[in-house]
Amino acid sequence: MGSQQAAVMLQAFAVAAFVLPTDTVIRVIGAQGYVASLIAMLLLAAWIVTAIFGYHDPLHTRYPIRGALALMWICTLLSYAAMPFYVPDESQRLGAGRWLMLWAGTSGVVLVAAEHLRSMRDVHRVVRVIVWGGAFSGFIAVFQFWLHWDLKPYLRQLLVGFERNGDYSGFQGRDALVRVTGMANHPIEFGVVAGMLLPLAIWLGLYGRQRSALRRWLPLVLIGMCIPMSVSRSAILASVTSVGVLVVALPVAERARVILFTPVAVVGVFASTPGYLRTMYGLFTAGSTDPSVANRLNNYPRVLAAVQAHPWLGAGGGTDIQTDLTKVLDNQYLKSAIELGLVGVLALILYLVVPMIAMVQVAVKARDPEFRALCAALAGAALAAAVASYTFDSFSFAQFASVHALVVGLCGTCWLHAHRPPSSS
Repeated sequence: MGSQQAAVMLQAFAVAAFVLPTDTVIRVIGAQGYVASLIAMLLLAAWIVTAIFGYHDPLHTRYPIRGALALMWICTLLSYAAMPFYVPDESQRLGAGRWLMLWAGTSGVVLVAAEHLRSMRDVHRVVRVIVWGGAFSGFIAVFQFWLHWDLKPYLRQLLVGFERNGDYSGFQGRDALVRVTGMANHPIEFGVVAGMLLPLAIWLGLYGRQRSALRRWLPLVLIGMCIPMSVSRSAILASVTSVGVLVVALPVAERARVILFTPVAVVGVFASTPGYLRTMYGLFTAGSTDPSVANRLNNYPRVLAAVQAHPWLGAGGGTDIQTDLTKVLDNQYLKSAIELGLVGVLALILYLVVPMIAMVQVAVKARDPEFRALCAALAGAALAAAVASYTFDSFSFAQFASVHALVVGLCGTCWLHAHRPPSSS
């Protein structure tokens, strides 16, 4: 598989993740039967076939991100092997199967992006599609937020043979504001994904000078609007984290432009969304009186009891299935502690943090300002995902998992690009 073919497949995956609803699946496959997931598993099959027939050599293509991915697989498989000893019910067995399919698809995206995208031009093409996918989600959210009209039901009708999985709504209420989801399944997922994409949108705006100003900056505006429309603390944390990492790595002139523009953007948010400042101030200062925070605190004894019952390997990936919303943890680390045990939590932390560390190392040594900024943008996106995973059960949401897999894969290809001899780049 050449770099161009890999880029096309990854672009198709990104389009499916943002344009085709991820809550619409092939029923016989289950929750992982949405279009983006099917493409991701096809990518894994393509990576395996090319390795078997010698089109690339994975044994001599080494990078730290694949090691972190392998550790996640080891913990997942060990936990899956131990699961029968805990007598899981039917829904838990299905959940465990979904978890395996999720990581199969994730692996396909990460490995193909890292090992087959050998041209930086193709990397730019993939990043551009991801950013415009986030902009499309923001465009749909504008209609949801201001006109209370949702395009997703009409898009579901285009998927012949697929069925809706779950009862997700494009609208939720929080105080006097309406929370929308764009093309995601939940406002938190919508806001966190936008926060992860912000630095990549800024990077395209700053360095995509061959395109018009409208095509460079419109995606940033639409993605930026997602943050207030999600009415989510997680979205703000993700945005501040991701953009902060990028700003530190930018040249002085570009850094000044971003810093000077930030107050304008903040004022624009408050002016266009009446009551937003009051609502967010109340959310950040409510403490344990906030229902969502209180729910998290109330679940700590349940988490402790579950971890004590299966401390090392957990009860099996994907098996903590709760129909009672008051028992949903909204914390991927705690959820993984129950499902994968303490060893699995360590593997998850490494999987989330290693891509960020790798990109920081590359950015520090990079001499090209554009490449350095790209690495910093990817580092910011990866760190935002790690931070947000503390505030919601991130890998339970399909669009987050898809975008994060693309970010991790791009971190891998940038790391390999930086360590590849100049003549082979």
